[in-house]
Amino acid sequence: MTGEENHNSDFRRLIERRRKFIDGLEANRGEINLDIFEDFYPDRAHFVYELLQNAEDAGATEVSFTLMADRVICEHDGRMFTIEDVTSITGIHDSTKAKSKDKIGKFGVGFKSVFVYTQVPAILSGDFAFQIVQQVLPEQIASDTSLGHRTRFEFPFNNPKKPPQEAYAEIGAGLNGLDEKTLLFLSNLQSVKWRIGTDAPGEVLRHKHSDFHFEVLKQTDGRTTSSSHFLKFDQAVPGLEKQCVAVAFPLDLLPAMPQFDQRKHLSEQMKIIPAEPGNVAVFFPAVNETSGLRFHLHGPFVPAMSRASIKDSEANTPLYEQIATLAAHTLHRIKELGLLSTEFLSVLPNPQDQISPRYKGIRAAIIEEMKSQPLTPTYAREHAPANRLIQARASLKELLSEDDIEFLVDYDDATPLWAIGATQRSSRIDNFLTGLSIRDWGLDRLIETLRQKAREEDGLFPTKPDEKFLSWLKCKDQSWMQEFYALMYDEVSLKSYLTSCALRTGL
Repeated sequence: MTGEENHNSDFRRLIERRRKFIDGLEANRGEINLDIFEDFYPDRAHFVYELLQNAEDAGATEVSFTLMADRVICEHDGRMFTIEDVTSITGIHDSTKAKSKDKIGKFGVGFKSVFVYTQVPAILSGDFAFQIVQQVLPEQIASDTSLGHRTRFEFPFNNPKKPPQEAYAEIGAGLNGLDEKTLLFLSNLQSVKWRIGTDAPGEVLRHKHSDFHFEVLKQTDGRTTSSSHFLKFDQAVPGLEKQCVAVAFPLDLLPAMPQFDQRKHLSEQMKIIPAEPGNVAVFFPAVNETSGLRFHLHGPFVPAMSRASIKDSEANTPLYEQIATLAAHTLHRIKELGLLSTEFLSVLPNPQDQISPRYKGIRAAIIEEMKSQPLTPTYAREHAPANRLIQARASLKELLSEDDIEFLVDYDDATPLWAIGATQRSSRIDNFLTGLSIRDWGLDRLIETLRQKAREEDGLFPTKPDEKFLSWLKCKDQSWMQEFYALMYDEVSLKSYLTSCALRTGL
């Protein structure tokens, strides 16, 4: 028996099995209702994402949608259908993940969302040309040799519960709503095109500038209407080597840069900005899932049936933990790229942020990494572990050099360094630095240290000043001494003013 005869035989057997299932439904009419699938989805054009998802699984690089008054057609250039795909798309189950762990979801219950609009979807792909009736029964139709190696889905608007005009409007809104995040977490798809009636065609394109830097363009009639840049870092999931967890940070051009120049270093042109809000995606954004973070997350999570949120499942716990580790490790890459600036700290989660419980491990991992590794910006425009840093007013940082700190400040291992300071109190940067538990070493500590070194006591009797202290002090020139006394005067004046205010207000 030839390969073609084999797949024809398998196809006929599948039809026979599905007919028996339909006969069983008829015998249980009124007790089993397949229309329940119409109520699972957060938006009525959700099947657009289902088709994109499965095109990604098929290795497609391009997908196109053509929306007409009476139907919508989707085509992609991925792998041709197999009998397993026909079986899956006409089945009622979660997915074929158990058989193919590296797939996003195949044609599971999600594909049933097309029946919101159509009663008889048609699929033409390779050796198979069929339509699906009663949601599960494949029927052979005429093939179209002009398709070549492309796969076509055709959905006529013939569901009596959904007028064609309403279907056209909903799907058109869904297609026009495709944005930069549509392709962000996919590996194969590079382009999604659509044509809505006689309107100008639209397209979302993804361009890879480097291993971490991606640009997603949205175009209308070939003209770019928006351009979004991202840093994306991913890591393979153990046991699912073709699936990844990922974090992505939006980028924006620096004020002096009119456009991105591939020839220049990224840090000379762009900065990381907060995502407002940060999305959680299972390849596509889960629209009802809130992390409370200011960057995007992705993982092959077990979603709720609607795909609008992440299911409360133990199976997702290892993915949360892996994303937390990945988020902490990305800080080293961001530093290497020259983008771990003081301003970047406003993107990171601080203690005041309302983080959803399942994502709090990400904040904890980032804080721990910043404390223990040379990642926190210093006053000297370098990076150091936060556990090594001390904090004070900018004027004191200007007065005391690193050599001065080494002499004056007690420490166990590495010499303390000045931390960078926030320009505004209670800002996101200030709150993040506070969350790192950097110890304060202000003017009060300096004065107390100088007092101790200048006049040590042995019991009730004062001793001579520390010789090393005298040597240190003799090295200071007149301008340094003037700065020091000016600093003390300012401190005394400030305290006097605050005391006066407190007395006047009765505090």
